[in-house]
Amino acid sequence: MRLADDTRGRVPFALLGVVLLVTSATVATTQFGGPTATQDLAVDRAMREATATTQTALREAVADAARDAARNPVTQRAPTAYGRVLNDSETFEDALRVRIYLAAREHLGAVSATAGPVTADPALPGVDSPADLRAAKRRVHVSRAGPNGTALRVRIEGVQVRASRAERMVGEKHVAPTVTVASPVLELHDRVERFEERLDAGVTSPGFGQRFTAGMYALAWVRGAAQYRGAPVASVVGNQHVALAANDAVLGVQRATLGDTDSRSDEALAAAWARALATDLAPGSIPGPVVEETLDEAERGVGRLDGSVRNETVDVSPTAAADRALAASNETTLDRIVRRSYAVDTRVVSAVSSSGVTTDGDSRPGPNWTRVDAATRTERTVAGASSADTPTANVPTDWRTFRRYDRRVTVREVTTTRWRRGDETTTTTSVRASEHRVSLAVVGRHSPESRVARRGVDGVYEERGALGGPNLQGVPSAAVDRVVTDRGGADALARRAVGGTLDGDAVRVLGDRPAGLRSRLDEDIAALDRRVRNVSVTLPQVDVGTYAVSPPARLAARIRAKRGDLIDAPATYDGMADRTRVAVRRAYLDSLLDSLDARAEERRETRSDLDESLGERGSSLADVRRSLDVATDDSTDPGPVGSTDGLGGPLGVTVDTAPSYLTLDPVARERFGDGAGSVTPLDARNLNWVTVPYGDGAGWFARLLAGPERVSLRSAAGTLRASGRFSNSSATDREALRGEVRDGVAFVRGRLARTLADEGVCGTTSDCRGVVTAGLGRWETPAARALALANGSAAERVTAAASVSGGEERLAATLRTTTREALREDGARPTESSVSPVSEGNRAALRGAARQVATDAGEEATNRVLQRVLNRTLDDVPLGLPVAPVPGYWYATLNGWSVSVRGTYERLTVRSRRGARDTTYVRDGSAVAIDVDGNGERERLGVAPRVSFEASTTVVVVVPAGNRGVADVDGTRDERSPGYD
Repeated sequence: MRLADDTRGRVPFALLGVVLLVTSATVATTQFGGPTATQDLAVDRAMREATATTQTALREAVADAARDAARNPVTQRAPTAYGRVLNDSETFEDALRVRIYLAAREHLGAVSATAGPVTADPALPGVDSPADLRAAKRRVHVSRAGPNGTALRVRIEGVQVRASRAERMVGEKHVAPTVTVASPVLELHDRVERFEERLDAGVTSPGFGQRFTAGMYALAWVRGAAQYRGAPVASVVGNQHVALAANDAVLGVQRATLGDTDSRSDEALAAAWARALATDLAPGSIPGPVVEETLDEAERGVGRLDGSVRNETVDVSPTAAADRALAASNETTLDRIVRRSYAVDTRVVSAVSSSGVTTDGDSRPGPNWTRVDAATRTERTVAGASSADTPTANVPTDWRTFRRYDRRVTVREVTTTRWRRGDETTTTTSVRASEHRVSLAVVGRHSPESRVARRGVDGVYEERGALGGPNLQGVPSAAVDRVVTDRGGADALARRAVGGTLDGDAVRVLGDRPAGLRSRLDEDIAALDRRVRNVSVTLPQVDVGTYAVSPPARLAARIRAKRGDLIDAPATYDGMADRTRVAVRRAYLDSLLDSLDARAEERRETRSDLDESLGERGSSLADVRRSLDVATDDSTDPGPVGSTDGLGGPLGVTVDTAPSYLTLDPVARERFGDGAGSVTPLDARNLNWVTVPYGDGAGWFARLLAGPERVSLRSAAGTLRASGRFSNSSATDREALRGEVRDGVAFVRGRLARTLADEGVCGTTSDCRGVVTAGLGRWETPAARALALANGSAAERVTAAASVSGGEERLAATLRTTTREALREDGARPTESSVSPVSEGNRAALRGAARQVATDAGEEATNRVLQRVLNRTLDDVPLGLPVAPVPGYWYATLNGWSVSVRGTYERLTVRSRRGARDTTYVRDGSAVAIDVDGNGERERLGVAPRVSFEASTTVVVVVPAGNRGVADVDGTRDERSPGYD
């Protein structure tokens, strides 16, 4: 009985398990009638087969949708009802979900499974409105799959599987199938997105801006250095160079983000590079290896600025400051220092002590008398006294006692008083006596104005020490004469001390100087000057040129650090002559440091003005420094992504761009299969800060150097001399400029003659003018004389013509200093209006020379044009912005280019082949429309704009100081490509 009960207890649960297993896939409806068990099994089989087939259909749908989403991506939604279904932040992913849903619905429509009389069909809800599409998008869940995320995992909610028999539904279920497809569509999209992000990155982030800046620097520095060394480089930075750097930068970003580049782009870049070299630098056009060396450097391609160029240094010495300091060590200055060194301040100090006071006589005759008046007579009697009985005079610190006097002073005050009482008058006499002990001391100290450290002097008041001089031997007796004898003697001073009228003011007494002191000081200061001129600081040339460091400030710091060694003060001076030597050295160094400090302040002001001028043009010195750092920092260059292995095999990426090379010239759209008209794939502009001087307006920089509406004598003279080889300016304009240059030379000559007269070199003013004329006699033209004055060589010739005996070094330094100061005054600077017409004529001639070089294929003609016209002109006409362009202060020459570029690919294709299928991602700007609701009309979802970029950067080139600087000399300061505007 129990067995039977147990059996009955187990069998129903087994049957229930079967029923539950079946109903997990099928839900039978009772309203259609009760099916038989055989019919229920048919429904189950049909449903299972339909569900299994759904997986395959959905996998194909996802693959198709992924390929369609890649061929026609949407990255910006359309302003339509269906376009607004896509989110701004996930536009591409949302469009992919929409495509997957619609493709899945279409593929499921072709799926059907039959089991006997039962048919099962999977389906997704239809889309008839934007709201339906938004709900459909939310049913699709997309994520990355595979080892490296190069496959798609898609889950679709709400797939309905219905079973029907004789057109009656007999079963229904909802499933959310998940499929994984080896499609790299998200990876390709992400790579293109990273490509665009890197194209839009500025110089502070890895990407196009950094690569483009680095490439522009590499090109500009190689070409600028070549021009400075003598290569016939007419345009240091041209738009063809901008195009080279831009294309090279784009290809670099392609490799780093897409994993490959268009092979045709690499070939086109190489060809464009070769064409640029052929037109820019013609081998054999100048003697020597300059051009060949430049070609070798340039063939390395654009890229990071070569370290050997970036790390070039400049040695800066205090030449001009030393000239000024040596010039200041003239006879007047040395005499003043000697007087101070041999000067002693002397004075009398005293101490007074008083003894008892006695009175004698009646001061009042009696009662009722009225005093009418009184008169007191003071008598002071002085006698010698013992030092033991007198107080000690208080000698101030650092003062030395030369002589002491001890006195006893007796003071009698006799007072006579007249009295009245009625008609009577009478007088009385009273005597008040006191005694005082007085100590007097004649003290002295070296003059506090002496420019020397206080320390002992060997034999200061003895005849000994350097030069065997008298030192201050006679000063104590002279001090006694000045402050004691000349004031009436010690007794008189004692009386005044008691009476409180002693004069304690210091009197300066000068000691005798040795006969050979002046010549010794001249020799010593000359030796110090030579030593100071050998002090130098080595600074990065580019930091000097871009005002990142201040040479005068660095020099001042170096000299201050060596100051003690340069002054060479001993622990104890070897007499007053030695002390004077140190004082002269200190005065020289003070003058030199004052000059360097003043120059450093001028440099700070110029840097501020330069920064302000750049700011008006959208740049700054900070931008310059950032671009330089980018050009030399390899760590900012990200590596390529490379190939990725994942689900479906390796991700082999190939890239195809149209055009393959972004050219500055217009290109017909039909080449890209994109209708009529033309486009310019690349637009560029470069603005040279300073061209051949003061032509189409280097004015904003020129005014930093020479002041408003004035041009430096050097620039004007160079322009005048260069015009002698051209006929593009009128004879009237050239003569007007020659007159202004002649006037500038006359102004400086007048200053030189005055200096010679002040130095006592000449007997008369006429004689001094004659010496200057003789010194400048080797230069025959006004331009040549002006250039000689500007480069400092004229001062040496005038010194030689002066024929002085001794002191030649100081005279030359004085004349160089006079010349520098005179050149900065308006009297020495021609007007800009006189220079501009001739400068413009020179520029026109250079433009013609550049055109001739570009069109004439003959090597002989190239040599003739470039050597005879271009190179000589570059030697005469200052190029660029001289950094502190005063002889002795000229550290380097700077020039800059503000560069802007815009580029667009009409089509970018990134393809990945896996097995027999390709996934091709295309960005060509096409609008994307899909028939969402099946009515035969396409609804616009959005667009994927063409891949484009835009960047601006600042490029500076710094070359050493010298006549030949760096600039574009082809006559084009503001160069714009055809499509830039």
